[in-house]
Amino acid sequence: MSKVAVVVDSVASLPTELVGKYDIHIIPVRVAVDGRVYHDTDEDLPAELIHRFQKLPQIDTTPWPPEFYFQEYKKLSREADNIVHVVCFSQFTATISLAKAGAMMAQEAIPHLKVEVLDSTTVAMAQGFIALAAARAAAEGKDISQVVEVADAVKSRVDSIFSFDTLGYLARTRRINKLASWASSLLNVKPVIRLCQGKLYPVALTRSKQKATEKIINRLGKHVDGGEALHVAVMEVGRPAEAEDLAAIIKERVRPVELYIISFTPVMQAVAGPSGLGIAFYGGEQNSDASI
Repeated sequence: MSKVAVVVDSVASLPTELVGKYDIHIIPVRVAVDGRVYHDTDEDLPAELIHRFQKLPQIDTTPWPPEFYFQEYKKLSREADNIVHVVCFSQFTATISLAKAGAMMAQEAIPHLKVEVLDSTTVAMAQGFIALAAARAAAEGKDISQVVEVADAVKSRVDSIFSFDTLGYLARTRRINKLASWASSLLNVKPVIRLCQGKLYPVALTRSKQKATEKIINRLGKHVDGGEALHVAVMEVGRPAEAEDLAAIIKERVRPVELYIISFTPVMQAVAGPSGLGIAFYGGEQNSDASI
């Protein structure tokens, strides 16, 4: 048995059809409020609960302990000797260190098992694209080192940019203090931020959602090599119509080989707030599963 199983956190926001097609294992991230732990699922976190959590001054998104990841890897070892886990970037969460500890436990308990934990240096569908590339490589029969190599190649190229009505919700994590200060320097603006290679960058403070969307489109144009096939995901929370419109513009202007529209997961909504729009993208090989 030499199968490579691919694991990714729920916040990667992979479309359900791709998860099923490539047999990707999803680990729901956790959020704790008033001593109760919730999983990142619609069933565990319905809309009314998310709205309540968005009003809290602080929420606990501490990752699972190593024992949890150990059990997940142990279950997967029944069908695969090799596991690649693409985790949310380490500056936002301690997932990678805890998952690596769980991987060590699993490899000690199951000698034939090999687990690679890969820091995606990103989140949302940018992380999802890395996991998807790994899963496609695994489906082609590549070994674990080749799967990691493919994932690393996409990781080096993937980019993402988001606009929010406010960074106040994200500021509760205390991990974007400088950006939050920058965004609060002017009133009634829509901040646009970029996440790439593990770093958050301020892009613009715009006066309207339309201007913010234009910044997103411009960023896409600046990072596309005309000779490469383009893979794009439009990501939204509370703005489905705008996401459809943005996807239509992208489809017309850059003709991507792969284009998805996805919604933020419940935990992402609780952390980032009720309104957001963004894209994740990279240039690369012409493999495609979906279009709009």
